[in-house]
Amino acid sequence: MEEQEIYKVFVKTDINGCIIYINSSAFVYADEDSIEIDEGTELNFKHAQTQYFEKPIYTEDGYPQYKLVEGKPVERSEEELDQDRLPAAKTKKIQKSKADLEAYLLSHPLAWTDGETYSITEEKQNQLMGTLIAAQLDGKKPEWNTSGGVCREWELSELSALAIAIKDRVKALVKYQQTQELAIKEAESLEELNQLDIDYSSIT
Repeated sequence: MEEQEIYKVFVKTDINGCIIYINSSAFVYADEDSIEIDEGTELNFKHAQTQYFEKPIYTEDGYPQYKLVEGKPVERSEEELDQDRLPAAKTKKIQKSKADLEAYLLSHPLAWTDGETYSITEEKQNQLMGTLIAAQLDGKKPEWNTSGGVCREWELSELSALAIAIKDRVKALVKYQQTQELAIKEAESLEELNQLDIDYSSIT
């Protein structure tokens, strides 16, 4: 009877013991970083890359699904995988909070005492400050426009009051975003992170 070939299965791990590579002696030689975990004659040992584990060694979003515990492969828990996902999820949520703030500023102009509304985007704030500075330097009445309207002359004191009101409104919204960003960074789980609801309309 012909003796069956024995195939050795070996893996490599990252610094946390998560399995990041698996192969069989049927195809490659183990190197100094390889850890032998099993051997056998069946096809799942020979084709260890695709058949040894029940699941692929990486999730669809790229995180290791197995780890070594006392030299034995063990499937990682959903809680462990969520901890892997947490840093990227935090970064994404922070980026979204900033993008949402920009969108909110664009779509929510300030209602002023004259019954009109005025843009509070960063670009318009900078333009308004430049207009006020120029008016102070040349002594001419400044001109400013409503949201989507045309410019008209203003008294310097009146336009300065509008600028202060816009600054205060934007400052409150930015402070809220910063507070929420800090809460995002301090979240200890995906569940806690997902419970953070950022609502700029709640800031009045």
